[in-house]
Amino acid sequence: MLRTNRFAVLLITAMALPLLVFGEAMAGGGFFPTIPSNFVLNQSRDVTAAIVLDPNGSVSGTPATPTGAFGAISISRKHSNPATAVFRVEVDSSLGELTKGCDLSQTNVRFVNVNVGQPGLPLGSPGSANWLAAGVTTTLFSQLGVALQDSSLQVLMIPGITGVISQQCAPFPSGYPNPSGHPGFLILEVTIGFWAAPGTPTPK
Repeated sequence: MLRTNRFAVLLITAMALPLLVFGEAMAGGGFFPTIPSNFVLNQSRDVTAAIVLDPNGSVSGTPATPTGAFGAISISRKHSNPATAVFRVEVDSSLGELTKGCDLSQTNVRFVNVNVGQPGLPLGSPGSANWLAAGVTTTLFSQLGVALQDSSLQVLMIPGITGVISQQCAPFPSGYPNPSGHPGFLILEVTIGFWAAPGTPTPK
């Protein structure tokens, strides 16, 4: 699917999210991922993700817009069909309460940096949620042939966002509120890397 078409599908999905039944997209659980001290970040050339999100909270309470804190993600790996899911932002994630709307200056803090200037912020992890629920994260990468944990549930890899390919704010539908002063759906395309112990094979 062409990149433009993929973004269009995700945007339409994001706008329709309040009509969806709360299934796996709402399945939370776990805690913010802790990166083991012996894990190193391995950049992948073959794995990217497209994210569409209404970045208007509150996340822990009632959002300020009809689709606030809802999004859709499509993860692509070379030679594989994309894996796609809808989600609601998890509470206490790196996205916070989403009070600043589609403020593009917040992207690195929200999605990319583990610490200042250090990329690789996990989007979620087996058994641990960030803004994406643990079960959703594990399922998406499994569909791409990437096992984040072994049969004993030991964590092998933790996917993290390593950089932003593109970002923009797509206009809200007519009549949407503008609580933050930064209106619009956040549309991101990002690169993905994998935290893993040295010597662990990760997607190249």
